[in-house]
Amino acid sequence: MPIQIVKKDKSLQNFNPKKIVDAIRKSADRACVKLTDEQEKAVVDYVCKFLIEHGQEEIEVAKLHNIVENALDEVDPKVAKCYRDYRNYKTNFFSMIDKVYQKKLSLSFIADRSNANADSALVTTQKAIVYNELNTEFYKKFFLNEAERKASDEGFIYIHDKNARLDTMNCCLFDMKNVLSGGFRMGNLDYTEPKTLDVAFDLIADIAMNAASSQYGGFTLPEIDILLGKYAEQSYKKYYNEFIENYNKIIECSEDEKENC
Repeated sequence: MPIQIVKKDKSLQNFNPKKIVDAIRKSADRACVKLTDEQEKAVVDYVCKFLIEHGQEEIEVAKLHNIVENALDEVDPKVAKCYRDYRNYKTNFFSMIDKVYQKKLSLSFIADRSNANADSALVTTQKAIVYNELNTEFYKKFFLNEAERKASDEGFIYIHDKNARLDTMNCCLFDMKNVLSGGFRMGNLDYTEPKTLDVAFDLIADIAMNAASSQYGGFTLPEIDILLGKYAEQSYKKYYNEFIENYNKIIECSEDEKENC
């Protein structure tokens, strides 16, 4: 009677040594190792021998993975580690997705009250909440060490805005002067440095909105009065010169022309 593999969904599948070869080859490729035919055969023989000696008609897929890992430890530890890491990665990934799915289900029944400013009854808000939940899981997985992750899960530490921390800045003092000086590039457009106060105001507003949306937390433009002083002086000179020019034109007009000047 062929050996049956009990999969995660409890379905049964006939044991197929070729699938073991395919799996260990992928792990070898990820480890930049080329297994020989003899090494691949050694792994399959190890697994088959174990199953025959223990006389099992059925074996859970998780236990089969453990047997393959033990065989790889004897053949090539580097490939064994890659096989083990990828297996753990898949388990963790499914766990992460399950948490996100549970969050989505909870929105339909008990809503979300973590943010009083967001109405979780709205579809757009629900999309944002689910996305934030996924980002939170990614942050815990890739940015926290094991001790930090355990402390966070058990409630000993609290990390604010985990859903927005993926390689972003937080509460920055934005160096607007450095951006404006000499011109800059934003999006696909090149901008020259402003020469008047009103243009400076417009550009600063556009830059601030663009930069603030690329981070989370507070966003501050420090010493904005000092920064704008330069452009205020330029504006003063421009409008003063325009006034003098227009004033001189009026003075030079004759009495008959002054009404039209």
